[in-house]
Amino acid sequence: MTIYSRLITSVIILLGLIGFAAFLRHKGFVRQEHGGIFAKLVTHGTLPALIFVSLAHTTVDWSESWFALIMLCAEILALALGWIGARLLRLDRAASGAMILVSGFGSSSLLGYALISQVFPGNTAAMTEAVMVSEIGVGPALFTIGTMIAIYYGSEATAPGARFKAALAFFRSPIFISVVAGLLWSGFRLPTDDPICGTVIQGLRLVGNANTLMVTLLVGVLLKFRGIASVAMIGAFVAANKLILKPLLIWLPTLFMHVHTWEVHVLVLEAAMPSALLTVALCRTYGCDAPLASRMVFLTTALSAATIPLMFSVLP
Repeated sequence: MTIYSRLITSVIILLGLIGFAAFLRHKGFVRQEHGGIFAKLVTHGTLPALIFVSLAHTTVDWSESWFALIMLCAEILALALGWIGARLLRLDRAASGAMILVSGFGSSSLLGYALISQVFPGNTAAMTEAVMVSEIGVGPALFTIGTMIAIYYGSEATAPGARFKAALAFFRSPIFISVVAGLLWSGFRLPTDDPICGTVIQGLRLVGNANTLMVTLLVGVLLKFRGIASVAMIGAFVAANKLILKPLLIWLPTLFMHVHTWEVHVLVLEAAMPSALLTVALCRTYGCDAPLASRMVFLTTALSAATIPLMFSVLP
């Protein structure tokens, strides 16, 4: 099976699992309130385990930090385009904040890792690049710049120290701790196959393998299906910005870099991910338009089934 076939198959599988989770919600087997449980299972369990195992098995090439920098620059440009779009559409403050957030930040870890693990099975180097791009190029910016955008545009007042507390929360999260632990493990070349460490890492690998299922359940339970038609103009702008322009922005610098094709593939895939679910949480917490953000997440997720294979095949 070619890499393009694996990509298309992976997108279909992920959307199928998301649809199945939505069906379970429709039948009452799971409820929207369960989304918090799935989110904690991902952010406190399967995702940190996947990150640690991927980093621990690979010697990190810090030249890949350039990829994280490229991703950060592309995000800032995408945020700026989202701000321009909100001004052109004359949205109120709450809706403007939501539009800016969903335009700039993507599901580089939640959906990105799941997709890359399917497209590049067993390729720890590809997963390591994805982790570097996501956790260095996306994570800190989402939890700092993203939080500040949500606070600025939100309609609810916040405590004086809320801005800094929210920004610092990322550095206490299991995701950040797993990144640091994995880098230290790899940097000191600690054993990964002896009786004790090997058993622990094998257990963590089993936990990490459940990440794809947990992510799709989370997306299927939380996504909103109603009200898409009422925000068609906003959706068209966000989709074009997030799914087309951002991958293009991140691909252009690679033309002047000596990198492998598969490295460009990983970078483009990470940039082409639909809007991040966490943007909905930020909007709800700080008073931006959370229903609008949830509709944009659903819309970009559905459209990404067509745009991700397109970007993957055209850009590299």
